Amino acid sequence: MTSTRATSFGAWAEQYDDHRPTYPDDAVGWLLPPHAVRVAEVGAGTGKLTDRLVGRGLDLDVVEPDGRMLALVADRHPGLRVHEAGADALPLDDGSVDAVLVADAWHWFPKAEASAEVARVLRPGGWLGCVWNVPVLEHDWQWRAMRLDPALAHPEDTDPMERLDLASGSAEQRSFRWTWTLTPAQWRGFVSTVSHVALLPEAEREAALDETERLVTEACEAAGASGVPLDHDAVCIRWSPDGGAA
Repeated sequence: MTSTRATSFGAWAEQYDDHRPTYPDDAVGWLLPPHAVRVAEVGAGTGKLTDRLVGRGLDLDVVEPDGRMLALVADRHPGLRVHEAGADALPLDDGSVDAVLVADAWHWFPKAEASAEVARVLRPGGWLGCVWNVPVLEHDWQWRAMRLDPALAHPEDTDPMERLDLASGSAEQRSFRWTWTLTPAQWRGFVSTVSHVALLPEAEREAALDETERLVTEACEAAGASGVPLDHDAVCIRWSPDGGAA
């Protein structure tokens, strides 16, 4: 992770941990090989996916380059093996894990180096599993509340190999729809952790967040509810470096 946006998250690790969503269990199950025992999570952030993996009783190594974020994982899960390292130099032995999982982070990695490292540490038959939580924005006010332009919408049928930006191996993709209900304050907190908003100058950022909270408040009033749903697709990809079926 070398860009300004990629390295910005640690500065507000606690806010990220408070306001970012988790991942649905059916998506996590699809990402894991059958009978997986030892798993590495890379680019773990503050441990949103880590919590789900710990709950499954896996033998887990957590890798994250930002010590500020990794400290939150270590505090929440004492005794867990945590490693402050990047995806291009995994502190794991060759052929030592059944799967490598990455949540909302693969797009920040140096792809060639990261894919070579993943292939090195995987056991035969193991795979890389990546997931992105993608908000499903169906109304104009939702786009404006997220501070996004509808023109930025991505097609859902993106080839998984193109999405991972890899030249070899084989991959398959599946999405899992889930719903997150947020109050205006919670929606504001979520948007405050999105990098294109978090990196704005303070006055501009606060004005944008005020507008987000106003839009969601109006939506709540129209629905007669304290919170409104924000659908997400957990977009999942499984990649096998040897070209076998994931």
